[in-house]
Amino acid sequence: MGRTREEAIQQDTTDLHGLGYAQELLRTMGGFSNFAISFSIISILTGAVILYDYGLAWAGKAAVSLGWPLVTIFVLFIAASMAELASAYPTAGGLYYWASKMKNKNWGWWTAWLNLIGQFAIVAGINYAAAGFINATIIDKLFGGTFNTFELIPGILNGQLITMGILTLIQLAMNIAGINLVALLNQVSVWWHIAIVAVVAAVLVIAGKPDQSGLGLFDIHPLDTAGSWSNDFGDFHLTYGPAISYPVLAAFFFSLLQANWTYTGYDASAHVAEETIGARVSSAWGVFLSVAVSAVVGYIFLMALTLHTPSLATLFPGQLTDATTYSQYYFGGGVAVISILVYNMGDFFGNFVSAGIAIAMAFCGLASVAAAGRMLFAFSRDDGMPGSGWLKKVSHRYRTPANALVTIGIVSWLFTVAAFIVGTGTAIVIVTAISTIFLYAAYGLVIFLGATTQEWVGHRVWSLGRWSKPIAWLALIWIVVLMALFSFPTSGNISWPFMVITVLLLLVYYFGWARSRFKGPIVQGSAEQLTEIEKEFAQAASEVASA
Repeated sequence: MGRTREEAIQQDTTDLHGLGYAQELLRTMGGFSNFAISFSIISILTGAVILYDYGLAWAGKAAVSLGWPLVTIFVLFIAASMAELASAYPTAGGLYYWASKMKNKNWGWWTAWLNLIGQFAIVAGINYAAAGFINATIIDKLFGGTFNTFELIPGILNGQLITMGILTLIQLAMNIAGINLVALLNQVSVWWHIAIVAVVAAVLVIAGKPDQSGLGLFDIHPLDTAGSWSNDFGDFHLTYGPAISYPVLAAFFFSLLQANWTYTGYDASAHVAEETIGARVSSAWGVFLSVAVSAVVGYIFLMALTLHTPSLATLFPGQLTDATTYSQYYFGGGVAVISILVYNMGDFFGNFVSAGIAIAMAFCGLASVAAAGRMLFAFSRDDGMPGSGWLKKVSHRYRTPANALVTIGIVSWLFTVAAFIVGTGTAIVIVTAISTIFLYAAYGLVIFLGATTQEWVGHRVWSLGRWSKPIAWLALIWIVVLMALFSFPTSGNISWPFMVITVLLLLVYYFGWARSRFKGPIVQGSAEQLTEIEKEFAQAASEVASA
């Protein structure tokens, strides 16, 4: 006979006490809600759309037809390995705690910072892209003009950053208001994504126009023939040619950023473990199924687009002089996807569906803020951050890590402003590359520890059995490959010097402070003391309810 909901929550609380923490956050999320937050962050209507032009530029249609399934196989290996770990240690902060327990506090500290930087960058990338799409498909259609290119402060603050700031404030308000609202909106997000994919696939299959691209579906055909980008650092100068100047196989592998950036953020299911009922099993399945379902739904969507492509003459005209016609494949404009939808559906319906995609991107950002906030809260709870005393406070009214959420929103917006100042049009590529590399670096650390240690195995309840280690090593191989690929500045972005500088600063911080003073996961008290903390939250909740 199965457990009741109350019994499951009690078991989760007992498990959390065993990890040393009180039940401060509100545990109300079911298994579907846990899956929904990772599915919403993966959001095949965000990464796959924003970087569709990028994939075309570097590999033609093969970026979708071959690149998506290739990346999917390896990401499923990564997700499966992480799911095992999630079932062993069901706590907010996920990866940081896993690394600390499997090895020691030092490994935990590095995992935390890599994951946290990736979290800041993924929120920045998603919301910056969403703002651009909202401006292009909703604001510009309603009010005219091109708000993305409007500059309130030339070179520092444009229309896209303004919309991003407003969007982030709305997401913060919703996140602070409680996990129940966020969980509900994430569930809506799942069906919103599936509905848009179903509409696009059905219309294009039934009434889609003939493909006019002249490209073979499985031909690796770089289309960028005129691009030229430079990195200048005083006397240190590097210039990069167009995609067509690279060996075909290299160009194809560079195109995989489209798929791999889409497949980020599924560690969210682990970050909300302390708010999930039946966390050990639900978080594990949330990590794995979010990737598996996104793989199928995403491929259907992308193949529908790819089989009904208009002439690419206006996207890849052989010159980069007219901003109204050249492809924005490095600038996150989603030009190709909007063009394909309008070509097949007509101007009104094509733009209407594009507006629906913009809303899906906003859902994606909402979920990403939620996950990043839990990561920052969990690390701060163990005094791993400057200002941890403030960051780890939980709202008694809403049972959410409000201070950590606000910090995520503000820093992510400022991070994007900095990327815009430095990279202008390439800002989206800077933040997407950084988020992909840092998140997967953290994924790689915990998977490596999982493959080389044994104590955690006795705690897992979601198991790959004898395939655990082989799958983990295959996952690690791919992580090493993708980090090398996406560190290369194919679009002239400066993500690689940012990463070098960041790691150097972390080394200084680690050896100057953290190595001797950071203690790792902190036990908040005995079972009785943890229960008292929980009673304080229950008392505060009753006072709010009666007010």
